[in-house]
Amino acid sequence: MVAMPKKDLLSGSRTEQSSVTVKAMMELPVFGKAKLAAGEKGIHSFVAGALAMESPEAALRVMPGDVPIASEAMLREEQDRFPRLIADLARRGASALGILASGHERELPSVWLAEADALGVPLIALPPGLASGEVVRAVADRVLIQESALLAELQSRVYRMSRVLLDGGGLYPLLDAIEQEVGNPVALVRDQEKPWMSIGLRGDDTPQTWPFVQSLAFRQAGRGVAGGLVMLANSIRGYVCPLQGRDAKPAVFVVVERNRPLAPLDMFSAERLSVLAGLELANAEAVRDVEEKYLDRFLQDWLSGRIASASDWRQRANVCGCPLPEQAPVCAAVVGGADGSALNEEKLQEQVRKVREDRMKLPEGVLAASIDGELALIVPLLQAEAIDKPSDAWTNEMLQKLLGALRMMMDDPGLRLFAGRTADRPALLPSSLSQARCARQVAKMCGLSGEAMTYDRLGVYSLLYLIPSCEERDQFLLRFAAPLQQADKRGGGRLAETLEMFFRCNGNIKLTSERLYAHYNTVVYRLDKIQSILGISLDDPEDRLQLQLSLKLGQITPASEHSS
Repeated sequence: MVAMPKKDLLSGSRTEQSSVTVKAMMELPVFGKAKLAAGEKGIHSFVAGALAMESPEAALRVMPGDVPIASEAMLREEQDRFPRLIADLARRGASALGILASGHERELPSVWLAEADALGVPLIALPPGLASGEVVRAVADRVLIQESALLAELQSRVYRMSRVLLDGGGLYPLLDAIEQEVGNPVALVRDQEKPWMSIGLRGDDTPQTWPFVQSLAFRQAGRGVAGGLVMLANSIRGYVCPLQGRDAKPAVFVVVERNRPLAPLDMFSAERLSVLAGLELANAEAVRDVEEKYLDRFLQDWLSGRIASASDWRQRANVCGCPLPEQAPVCAAVVGGADGSALNEEKLQEQVRKVREDRMKLPEGVLAASIDGELALIVPLLQAEAIDKPSDAWTNEMLQKLLGALRMMMDDPGLRLFAGRTADRPALLPSSLSQARCARQVAKMCGLSGEAMTYDRLGVYSLLYLIPSCEERDQFLLRFAAPLQQADKRGGGRLAETLEMFFRCNGNIKLTSERLYAHYNTVVYRLDKIQSILGISLDDPEDRLQLQLSLKLGQITPASEHSS
């Protein structure tokens, strides 16, 4: 994987100040005659303070960033324990070890120097006559001065970010301003949602950026992390701050170590500024909840044909934040089970909410609403990406892509999608929904296969669906379907079922008997009985057509009854 290139430091950053390092500590007057004996590679470690170490057991009190001061005489008395002592100090995070010379200066043992070099712990040889208390006080004063400066800068940062929000800036302006302060891009990451990113990531379209942006998924940047440094993609670290919230989904604030190394001030800033980002995120969520209520009503009215005019559509779309342009071609689709039936009404609202929350997994612009006990989708069919493709092929490709995403999202591989014709303007969408419902009902009643079925693929079934409930329709059913149903009620032997399976098996009697788990002769007997009752011949193509139409027509609820 290609490593993400480093960028120059942002000119407006104020994070040049850092904590006291071992190198800066040795420049204090009290260290005037001190020498660095070993461990030079740890010279830039941060120093939090110093403490006197009267015995090796005092190492238990060492905290990360501490510089223990021990006498050379004590260490020589415990010379055999020195390798374990220096290893223990390194494990506890000691920044350096100061050694006070006793009497006249002597060369430190080569074993000590080798161990310190190997572990990267600086060994500082202090001159004779220097008291450990002087060193402790001098280091404490220097650290206090530096921490006061850092605290003042931290307060200034919090003030400046608060002003961004008070002046009307939203979530993205806040993230952009935080990036300017800390000199690295930042992001808000929430489970199963697209991350909110500052301009350094949002405006970067280089190919190396995409694997990194994908690594900001909540499972990689936040799940199971209590806070602190984590490793992201391309060997880049991020400082993670969990956002606290009782009712909201868990989220994390991430400072990405991309432009320069993270300094302690940047980490402190992340801890404080993540609170502001969390508050602004909660505010944005509250606004979105209100917008979704308007969106629900708007989509239901749109799909039901209760929006009177184009101007009314535009006004309501703007109020609820509908992302679709007025002239965008769309189609309505309904989601059904493997047999074409509607989804469970009890879980309908949960499914609508899941589709909206996981919208980053769906094709762009897809809208979802519950209407009359069905999960309805509004699917944009923008042709910009399909210039060289026929419209039908592009529609089928979009529906297949959408269906695959829905199956993964709802963990149901048996889901099917039924779509109406493309609506070129908003007023035609209710007709598209009626066609989608027709496709679902016909597929269920007539056993039609197909994972993503469009209304135009119904063929003759769409014509049968449009035949109203009238005397001619009833007479046609009485001529063919009714006699078989009456014979079945009198114990005629599953005649209607046998005839339907016979047609499904393309007139193959052997296959029909296997599908019905019946003997071959039994099926032959039933077919002969059907011909006798109806007075027709199954070898006559015209009679077979009439029978097939009557079976399909009897299974379909007329459109007039469905709409009423």
